[in-house]
Amino acid sequence: MRVLPLPLFALAAALFVSSPVTAQAPADAVTLDVDPPGNEKTKSPSFDEWSKATKVRLTRAGPAAAPCAAYRVREWLKIRCLGTKPHAMVVLGGDAAEVSFWIDKDERRGGEVQFPMRKGDRRVIQIWTGGLDKAGLFKAIPSLVIQEHWLEDRAAPTVTAM
Repeated sequence: MRVLPLPLFALAAALFVSSPVTAQAPADAVTLDVDPPGNEKTKSPSFDEWSKATKVRLTRAGPAAAPCAAYRVREWLKIRCLGTKPHAMVVLGGDAAEVSFWIDKDERRGGEVQFPMRKGDRRVIQIWTGGLDKAGLFKAIPSLVIQEHWLEDRAAPTVTAM
């Protein structure tokens, strides 16, 4: 068994127990618990509305979400990831109604998912990238899981991206 030098061990331990990556939103981004969506059910935002959207900080974001940014218009959330080369996106569980996906086919090589956040909602979304295995065959690779739920007794939704 190999023993790590103490400074290297301390660094490795800090990486595993540190708080999640929060690079997905600037420090002035609003958290969902500070400004939760209202109870009104509205239609999906237009392109113009999204272009003026407020940046939000997710409840929790892991390293896989580092290239992503989250935006909100009313009760609608958009998570946009650039440079991630998504191959497929799917709702693994929960309510798939009104969820929409977009995969860039240009130099941005990213994608986005949009969905409403309403009391009682629960959903899990998986984003897949693609790569070649050792034999040179295409292989789908799970890259990001987005989970959203808003329990009836909570003041705000919980949204994680890991």
